[in-house]
Amino acid sequence: MSGIPQTIGLDISKGINELIRSSDRFRDWNSPEILALRDDCDKLQKIEAARAFIHRGALAAICGEVEQIFTFFKKALDHPDPVTTKFEFWTSLSNVGMYKSAAELGSWLLVPRRGKFLQVWERAISLGYLRETAVGLIEAQKMFREELASVDFSLLNNSLKVMDERSLQDADIISVFDLMGEVQRAHRIMFAGDFFVTKFRVMRPPEDLPYLFFSLPIDAGVEEVHQMNRELLKLVVERLPGGAFPGGIVTSFAKAVRNIELPAAA
Repeated sequence: MSGIPQTIGLDISKGINELIRSSDRFRDWNSPEILALRDDCDKLQKIEAARAFIHRGALAAICGEVEQIFTFFKKALDHPDPVTTKFEFWTSLSNVGMYKSAAELGSWLLVPRRGKFLQVWERAISLGYLRETAVGLIEAQKMFREELASVDFSLLNNSLKVMDERSLQDADIISVFDLMGEVQRAHRIMFAGDFFVTKFRVMRPPEDLPYLFFSLPIDAGVEEVHQMNRELLKLVVERLPGGAFPGGIVTSFAKAVRNIELPAAA
């Protein structure tokens, strides 16, 4: 269509990522910088509607506008290529801390025949989809034999051993992450990082049961990080069975050493 730059989609994506690089704090949905990108999405919609809704979802995510994300997701699904749509909104929902909703899309994307396994599996395990990833990996190693031949899956395998020992399910981990997302939205801040949402490791204390420790980096001051952890513990006591973390998992917010680009839009 005349008058609309052919690069407008890439320009919108670049603009969103530049905003994220400058700060992990949620933006104002009606601020001039966001309105300018929303206007560009209106132009993009005339030539590529699905991509316009995907970008709107990414904008809504960095503004903490949860209801808007789901509205744009439904509209994007009315157009072809549901795989790309679900992949992009998986990122947006993760960015806004809607980890349970993101997990539904992540599980769908981990099915190897949908073609996204290689792009999502590492981030999926950082989000707690450990058993789901292991299931998908069985078929993925047949479909992507060369690509996965030299990949080290020891962290995944060791984590699964702990989960078996502690009768821990993916849903248990995600239930905690969802509370973390609630705290993040209250503080209007996304996680800091480029690809992995969390850093996690297997812990085997010499005189205690093994557990998985997930650390979610936040680009905030020490006092705010401590406050977020106090709020998380309060929600754990109020919302989770037994008023405690599920057996076999501990999570914590941690002060990020440095804020790196967070994926927002393709």
